[in-house]
Amino acid sequence: MLALVYGLAPNIADMRFLSRQQADGPETTTAQAVPVAQPRVGVDPPPRAVHGEVLDAIESDVLTAIGNVGAAIAATRTEVVDMQAGLAGIRDRMRHLAEAAEAASAASAGFTGRTQGLSTVSTRITDAMAQASGHLDQAGTRGDEARALIGALATAGNEIASIVDTISAVARQTNLLALNATIEAARAGEAGRGFVVVAAEVKALAVETARAADDVRSRIARLREGATASSADIGAAAEAIEAVRPAFGTVRGIVDQQVGIVTDVVSEATRTAGLIADVSVGAGETSAATVALDRRAEAMESAAGQAAEEAAGLGRRFVAVIRQNEIGDRRRADRYPADLSVALRDGTRTRTIDLSEGGLLLARPEAGPAIAAGSLLELEVAAIGPVRARVAAVSPMGLHCAFEDLGAETAAKLAARLAAIQAEYAPLVARAQAVAGIISGLLDAEIAAGRLSAGLLFDTDYVAILDTHPRQFMTRSVETLERLLGGVLEAPLAEDPAMMFCIVADRNGYVPVHNRAVSQPQRPGDPVWNNAHSRNRRIFDDRTGITAARSTRPATVQVYRREIGDRIVMVREVDAPIRVQGRHWGACRTAYRF
Repeated sequence: MLALVYGLAPNIADMRFLSRQQADGPETTTAQAVPVAQPRVGVDPPPRAVHGEVLDAIESDVLTAIGNVGAAIAATRTEVVDMQAGLAGIRDRMRHLAEAAEAASAASAGFTGRTQGLSTVSTRITDAMAQASGHLDQAGTRGDEARALIGALATAGNEIASIVDTISAVARQTNLLALNATIEAARAGEAGRGFVVVAAEVKALAVETARAADDVRSRIARLREGATASSADIGAAAEAIEAVRPAFGTVRGIVDQQVGIVTDVVSEATRTAGLIADVSVGAGETSAATVALDRRAEAMESAAGQAAEEAAGLGRRFVAVIRQNEIGDRRRADRYPADLSVALRDGTRTRTIDLSEGGLLLARPEAGPAIAAGSLLELEVAAIGPVRARVAAVSPMGLHCAFEDLGAETAAKLAARLAAIQAEYAPLVARAQAVAGIISGLLDAEIAAGRLSAGLLFDTDYVAILDTHPRQFMTRSVETLERLLGGVLEAPLAEDPAMMFCIVADRNGYVPVHNRAVSQPQRPGDPVWNNAHSRNRRIFDDRTGITAARSTRPATVQVYRREIGDRIVMVREVDAPIRVQGRHWGACRTAYRF
């Protein structure tokens, strides 16, 4: 929002004006029409010039200091931004680390489960090897027992063979006796016939006995052979068992080692899983810490930004304050807000923003080449005529031009136009001064009656109202001011439909009382609506606000663009100072659609 500020001198016919840009851009002054006369050597300069030089030096020093502060704050903000970028990188790496740790934790958990399963299998193998070793021991024992039994069987076979041999010998002897008996019975003839039968039977029995003995002997021989073979087989089996036993011992030792290794692996895997979990937790905590640091960095950046705005605002306020007095006023001629059509020699058209005896401020032409400072322009100004003007400076406000070689006729038309503008503003100035006078009288009377003290009225301890956005503030005198001034500020609005507002502001731009239509309670969470409908109890210390609040001139005129809804309108504001008990308290601000 651009603002033109015009300070009016005590006599409305002898107004003095200032042209400034509002808080959204650097302070810019319009072109000076008349150069300052240089003092002669040996002659003391006038007091006003001396004071102006002193104020210029003070202003330059203060603005330089403020600029240095702003540069330091900008460097701090850059460092904070770099720190935020670093924190974002750390947070991103911590996020990747946490993700990797989570993946490793999952893999470690699976590995731990598998190694625990392997440990269980290894334990089972160890048990099986122990059982197999026991079976081998039992097989060896059974083999020894079998060899012993086979040995006993061989011994028994030998004994049976000996008995069979004895039986065979007896059978042979019996057969011989039967043969002899048969011979003797034959000799005896008839008398020995009975002995022949007995001898034959005995001989047959001896033969059967011998045959049976031979059969037994044959069976015992086969038994011996089988026993011998079985003993050899059992011996071979025992040897095999004994040969396997070391291998089983080796395998069992290996399995025991494997069980130990698997147990160690399970333990390490469990410990690793714990470490990975700790890493994951640490990464999460680090990430959370970086988030907290980032929030602090954001708060630092916000504070630095606010400090930068405060420093810039301090510069604007300082310039506005120091130039709102007679000594600080740099103007060589009075300037007035004026909207006149202007044609350049190349056919480009634009309009005036303000006008004075010495020059004018032109809006930048939307078409045509850029115009630089120092350019000489041939202009055709409506209601004034042709003029030649030199561009003294170019700012966001426009082209600041100084007249060159005005003719008598043109000068007369310019003076007439300025007089008409002056007359146009006279009733607006009178109204602002009248309202300011009423307010001063009310406040003086309230203090005289003891219902208000000067200390409370001039209180600048602004206490922020919680949960308000934009921020609203309270002072100890707000309730009294609302009671006294509400009706006073509403009356001018009813008189003039073109009036946009009629308010009061203290010397710091604090508006304790605004018009009723825009003094509604704030809606939570709706700052846009609040900004338009809850404008009371707020501080407006931008260029326009602080100029109005700090000016001690009888009246100040400001012209600026203001956004209302989706439209941009030109506003002309007329302000008058408010004095209470002889002290400058603030201003009555009145604004009109231009």
